[in-house]
Amino acid sequence: MRAYDVKELRVPVAGANAVTAMVPGDDGLVYCGLTGKRRVLVALDPRDDSLRDLGEVYPDDPKTRGILDKVHNALVKAPDGSLYIGQGLNISDAYPLEFHSHGYEGGRLFRYQPGAGRFTDLGPQVRSEAIQGMTMDPRGRYIAGYTIPGNHFFVHDLATHAVTDYGRISQMAHHNMVCDARGVTWGCWNCALAPKGAPVKTDGCYLMRYDHERRAFERTTIEVPTEPFRAVSPAKNKSWNNGFDSACCARDGAIYFGTSLPANLCRLKPGADKVELLCRPVRSSRIPALAEAADGRLLGFGGFPQMQLFAYDPAKRSLENHGVVAPQYKLCLFHAMVALPDGRIYAGETDSGRASVHCLLPRAL
Repeated sequence: MRAYDVKELRVPVAGANAVTAMVPGDDGLVYCGLTGKRRVLVALDPRDDSLRDLGEVYPDDPKTRGILDKVHNALVKAPDGSLYIGQGLNISDAYPLEFHSHGYEGGRLFRYQPGAGRFTDLGPQVRSEAIQGMTMDPRGRYIAGYTIPGNHFFVHDLATHAVTDYGRISQMAHHNMVCDARGVTWGCWNCALAPKGAPVKTDGCYLMRYDHERRAFERTTIEVPTEPFRAVSPAKNKSWNNGFDSACCARDGAIYFGTSLPANLCRLKPGADKVELLCRPVRSSRIPALAEAADGRLLGFGGFPQMQLFAYDPAKRSLENHGVVAPQYKLCLFHAMVALPDGRIYAGETDSGRASVHCLLPRAL
């Protein structure tokens, strides 16, 4: 691989088959959420690349036995350094044959305090729904999330621990959500059928937002440059969504996001009412992982079935593709990533059956 040496780190947790969330801790460790059984959180120490199993997180639930537990884009860090974990389920296209939600309380929210090594169960969030993704308010006021299979939007107020379910968003339209510097949460919604004269179009994908100051959830008419929802195909790994595949809020206040179909890199500037299409880093589908580097570049992984690393410089409007990360594998998808200040990149692998973290070390180091 050009410019980087790559090392694969296998996750030492029995039953785990994917790394599906990653977040840097205030303690210098990188925390990785897994798809597996009840042991779904490990800590990676960048000093020696060791991985430590943090034990059982989720309680045993007879209703979901036989279905793998999951931390699917539902691992976030609060301003005080605590981690919040949303309980997901590895429900596939076989739903509802494999999982009947009647009697299921819903995915639970957990707080983990790294210093104390303590988990706190904050209870189920949306009845009959597992947690598929979460984002954190930078001021620590709330956590916003969305669910599977019903794609509900919910907010957990961290001052009162009250949970508000805002109902179904639409058909699945995002893989990640993101909270901007002002504390507004952004995601996507799909229009299934637009009435005549509506400002949106059938099968269009648009931004949704949540303003915590007004407790207002809104489906906007700001269009996302992507293909219609009907083009989404799990056989081609389009992830059942055509909007945000990954998203991050950069230091300049802009939201950058990658779409799933096609793999577009886009930007939403603060106060703007239009999405900018910046480039298409890879020619196939998916950009499920995106992060801002210390030098202000946007780093991401894209492509199916073998993911490539790319870097986009917003100041120069230049794109560099560093090539396929793991050519030895016919299928290698990165679901999450962390970019360290020294230039190292950690990427969590999913969908291949290997619970691995790939470490990319710049050859300049």
